Amino acid sequence: MRLKINGEIKTIGLSNEELSLETLIKYLGYQPQLVVVELNGSIISPQDWINTKIKDDDCLEVVTIVGGGSYS
Repeated sequence: MRLKINGEIKTIGLSNEELSLETLIKYLGYQPQLVVVELNGSIISPQDWINTKIKDDDCLEVVTIVGGGSYS
């Protein structure tokens, strides 16, 4: 399956039959609780990942939430 992920074309070695967004995020090595996912221009709520099916040529942006800051 060919996908555009964070601006890069990637070939994913998973079957495109009923591939859920949740499965893809885990396959890519992301921690689901620490990412925000945009699929084809729409942000997808984490509770909808299991029912969101990924298709060939979909475009994903995966943003990792990072804590930080400074203490004075």
